[in-house]
Amino acid sequence: MLAIPAMLACRLVDARSAPAGAVTEVAKDESPAPDSFSLVELHPPQGDLSALLAAHAGLAAEAERRPFVEFSAEWCPSCRLLDRGLEDARMIDAFRGTYILRLDIDEWKSRLSRAGFFVVGVPVFFEVDEAGDPTGRNLTGAAWGPDVPENMAPVLREFFRGAGEE
Repeated sequence: MLAIPAMLACRLVDARSAPAGAVTEVAKDESPAPDSFSLVELHPPQGDLSALLAAHAGLAAEAERRPFVEFSAEWCPSCRLLDRGLEDARMIDAFRGTYILRLDIDEWKSRLSRAGFFVVGVPVFFEVDEAGDPTGRNLTGAAWGPDVPENMAPVLREFFRGAGEE
């Protein structure tokens, strides 16, 4: 598990008195393969979205992993299949070296445009820079066809490794 940097620990405050831009809680890594990639779910009570993304982008850099944001939804069949497929060896290889920040579109929808995200459908992955800002590169679930690891893994691997940058 990653240690919280001192700079970030100083920014943790009680959620009831949190000033705008504060991080009230740092989420834990929930990856099925933490030695290969990180998966962190973010929720609005944890703090301001931009501050959370910046904090986790810093943690990603410390772990020498590339940060990405994934938008999903509980009601989305493709999102559930993607999540179930994460334990597949092909998917673990595809996600290797990444730090995925998972956000539920329904929880965050009113805050997305302020953080620079424009989401039309889920699942969708956005590359973010070292400050947690979107780079402009994204990948939707429509890119891989049927939601099975043999289809998802090659497309995700190419996206995460930076091939096909626009």
